[in-house]
Amino acid sequence: MDQREARRPPEYILEIFADPTSIKDVVRGVLHTIFFHRYFPCHSPGTLDVLDLTLPVVTNPELETLIDTRVGQLVRQLSSDTSPQGSVRGQLAVQFFEKKRKKGGGLGWFSGGKAEEEICWEIWRLEVTLATPKTELGSGSLLRKEQV
Repeated sequence: MDQREARRPPEYILEIFADPTSIKDVVRGVLHTIFFHRYFPCHSPGTLDVLDLTLPVVTNPELETLIDTRVGQLVRQLSSDTSPQGSVRGQLAVQFFEKKRKKGGGLGWFSGGKAEEEICWEIWRLEVTLATPKTELGSGSLLRKEQV
């Protein structure tokens, strides 16, 4: 195993299935929960109610704007795609980085001592499926029951 393989950050894959009416809230709730447990600066906790669940939220305006922007982009992408099976898939990844001083890359005091690199330490991948549920009326079973 080479060094790059040994330094690969852990990756967590979450499969999310939701209908068009709840997809935005579900993905927002999952992202807020991830950031709540990984956002290290001091913050005030909040809550978000999604599908009868109360989830933790980081109440940081910049982070909330970023999450809302990315969720909006994902929902627009999923809404614009069409599938004959009634489901559409998309993916969203969250990567966490830390800045570390580069080792051995500079020439000592010639490099200015400010050479830093960003190292990914964790990845969360959300595999989102937008599924349109078939209603009894749409499948024709309700009509057949009434005709009998």
